[in-house]
Amino acid sequence: MPDIYKCKNFSKTGKIQLPSKWRKEFGLLPGKLAELTYAKKQVVIQKARSGTTNNKRIITEGGAIYIPKELQLLLNVDCEHEYCLFIDAINETFILRVLDAD
Repeated sequence: MPDIYKCKNFSKTGKIQLPSKWRKEFGLLPGKLAELTYAKKQVVIQKARSGTTNNKRIITEGGAIYIPKELQLLLNVDCEHEYCLFIDAINETFILRVLDAD
């Protein structure tokens, strides 16, 4: 079961800061591609796999990732909403869940 890491308000830019300890462990280093998958009202962030058609974003130098607008719309999220970031160490993924979206 994923462990909760942190909850905070969603930013206007869709920027999510990923904790460095887990980024390193999951191989999500700055400049590397992360894969973002939407399912069950959450976004799963993991190291990009070849051959998938899921959204991919580059990890920034500071260890952040930007959630694309189309995923923000699916989540029904904006800067008024709070999200929680979960750590799934077994599957080496981050899970983003919005708390108060419709």
